[in-house]
Amino acid sequence: MTQSTAHLVVTDLHFSYPEYPGIAARKLFNGLNLRLPAGSMALLLARPDQGKTTLCRVLAGLIPRFSGGRLRGTARLGGVELLDSRPYDLIDQVGLVFQHPGEQLLLSRCDSEIAFALESLGVERPEIRKRLDGALRTMELERYRYDSPKVLSGGEKKKLLIACLLAVDPRLWLLDETLEELDRDTKQRLLRLLQERGRSTLVLSAKWHELFREYVQRVFILEDGTVQSIAAPMGTPEFQGVLLQRGFILPGEVRPAQKRSGGPRERSTSQGGSPEGEALLAADGLSFSYDGVNRGGMPSFSLHVDSLRLEAGRTTALVGDNGSGKSTLGRILCGLLTPARGTIRIRKNGRLEEAAAEDLNRFTGYLFQDPDLQIFLPTVFEELALGLRQLRLPAEEIERRVADAVSLFDLPATGVPPSLMSYGARKKLQAAVYYLLDRPLMIIDEGDSGLSVDDFAEMVRLFHGQRNALLFITHDSRLAEALADEVLQLRDGRFV
Repeated sequence: MTQSTAHLVVTDLHFSYPEYPGIAARKLFNGLNLRLPAGSMALLLARPDQGKTTLCRVLAGLIPRFSGGRLRGTARLGGVELLDSRPYDLIDQVGLVFQHPGEQLLLSRCDSEIAFALESLGVERPEIRKRLDGALRTMELERYRYDSPKVLSGGEKKKLLIACLLAVDPRLWLLDETLEELDRDTKQRLLRLLQERGRSTLVLSAKWHELFREYVQRVFILEDGTVQSIAAPMGTPEFQGVLLQRGFILPGEVRPAQKRSGGPRERSTSQGGSPEGEALLAADGLSFSYDGVNRGGMPSFSLHVDSLRLEAGRTTALVGDNGSGKSTLGRILCGLLTPARGTIRIRKNGRLEEAAAEDLNRFTGYLFQDPDLQIFLPTVFEELALGLRQLRLPAEEIERRVADAVSLFDLPATGVPPSLMSYGARKKLQAAVYYLLDRPLMIIDEGDSGLSVDDFAEMVRLFHGQRNALLFITHDSRLAEALADEVLQLRDGRFV
């Protein structure tokens, strides 16, 4: 591809969203300035709700066109004024991978998804086929060419969106929390490829990954509506200190059991429970396969688990590459998928008893990667109160517990519609719902995506009660080592 790159220059950017029910209009950007030299890669770190996603969508021409709000300032990519451009005029100029892939995938086949933008640009059919094949191969998605994006895991959906951009090869790449939910090899392959192509790239993240040190030239922090660069060189104690102070890294030695502090942040819903170390769930000889072959003729994925024990008061991290079976295992353990063979036993009446799907549904809380699959009511209060009402609790008790959860998970006012909340805030709401349900086993699937590391560590701490066993799925080995008592790894559907 022969396109040239260009400087990105953002000058004196101001933006406020409209006022919504329960949410006052807030000035999100207050004279924001940012310069990205042609062909360079920069990292923009920001805590949730500071405006990472909004900035990306402003630069891609989506905001305020589709959101409303007040915007002024300039943003130029070479000779193109981005703020005056329509999104479809920027297809080959600005490429954006959304934080939440479900908002961006539209078509019924993976190959059609990649070809769509190329067809819109009028690329000739042989060239489309060439670029499509190359993008699928680079992102290791060839087996899914003819399949629906719906069959992909959360990380594989992000790989598909990256493949879409690889085929177009825009001048500027905006990666909004894109590296979350990707395994290390995929992250490294993507960053190396962008470096080799000399593409101008802005990576946006709520956490620091050591991989960044190898690829990014500058590190910025977005905070209180403005962007500042970190003056200290990467890797120095001063640099690490800034990251730790802002919540972008965790002290590696901190573990949940050491962090309980009592006082107002202690659980208010605990009902006692099993002694620490007692097995709450035991799975043996599990085998599961998705039926038949996919539409490309490739054998379907299969999972085989010889033995798994999850114990009260212990936190287990489950790691593995994209498509290795982590979410599949989680869905089996909560009763959403039924294994072809094997047994799952849960602690009932003081002993482990074999569990049917409906038993697992009541025993296990499972937080999906995509919070929007579990959030569907009109306000924060209604979402939090639903499960408590099903327990037939008095109205005053429901209100007390909801208020407690809002405080613990740092949620907005109870009258706010979840649809107006950020992706990270919706994840915290999703977690608060299950916190109130107080299930003996809690499974959090990629819960750290879209959250700062200290926010996720606090979520783990809240679920880490004497009564509960906690399993969290992540691609962040640093988080796994810092927060878990045990780390399990899946590879191609098997523990290694």
